Amino acid sequence: MNKKSYIFTGYLGSGKTTSMIKVIEDFFKNKKVTFIVNEFGEVSIDGKVISGSIANANIVEINEGCVCCVLYDELNKVLSDLQSKYDFEYLFIETSGLSEPFPIYSTLISLGFEVESIICLVDSLNYKKYADDDLFRYQIGASNVIVLNKIDLIGVKRAQEVKEEIVSIKEKYNLKNFLTGEYLIPKYEIVETSYGELPEYIFKDLKIPLLSKEQLDHFQDKHSHQSYIQEVFNYPVNALYCQQFEKLVGSFPKNLVRAKGILKFKDVDIPLLFNYSYGNYTFQEYPEDIEQSVVVAIYKNELKVV
Repeated sequence: MNKKSYIFTGYLGSGKTTSMIKVIEDFFKNKKVTFIVNEFGEVSIDGKVISGSIANANIVEINEGCVCCVLYDELNKVLSDLQSKYDFEYLFIETSGLSEPFPIYSTLISLGFEVESIICLVDSLNYKKYADDDLFRYQIGASNVIVLNKIDLIGVKRAQEVKEEIVSIKEKYNLKNFLTGEYLIPKYEIVETSYGELPEYIFKDLKIPLLSKEQLDHFQDKHSHQSYIQEVFNYPVNALYCQQFEKLVGSFPKNLVRAKGILKFKDVDIPLLFNYSYGNYTFQEYPEDIEQSVVVAIYKNELKVV
């Protein structure tokens, strides 16, 4: 029997890792699961978060590029090796925030995987800041489940407006047969949620259509990453007080769109997972010891550190 797979996609800071971990804990706890985690740059934070949250997780990390284009050949090799290396029932792929998911779907199908769903998370609070980016729109267009995340951070009226705007993008960017104009994903689901929590029916009752080789061959991926730069900052453990770091966060440049890291402060007993997205940031407990504090930052356009 072919192994089943789920692709989690979504723009920078949409909540993919958190959602995927919750899904595993809620619905796949007793299943044999393997993960592929893709980071845009050379340092992986998400893989560490997953391994710290899910015991004995089988994780393959693909860094230093976009899994849907730059590392296409590597993805083929990884998927082939996985089937001989691990005994698993389900494969979960978390793309980088700068990946378009459909080429990944195509690769999985060509290697005999069953793709159950492409799940796209949308940051309901911040997505307007990049809504004109074609990459964001292609992520929505290629997905059969669209998750309006962080809905608790906006009002009821705004939530309805967000839903209408996302539906409009989906209708325009939904994948089509170039010859007939027929939608390749005729049915899709929109879910409103907070903290990345998803309902169980998504993983029981929904499935993305199986597309033919002809349909896959006619797809063209045109996105690029030339306008993004990544920077990695390393700090010795206990080098800073938490308040000192928060002052640094307050001085982040406006073109820093996403940052994440794991840090150990002088005045906090345990390491903390740091998440920053478009001016908003959170800390949460990280369950394992670390040898070095690290923060990964992704900037729009040219790098400006202050």
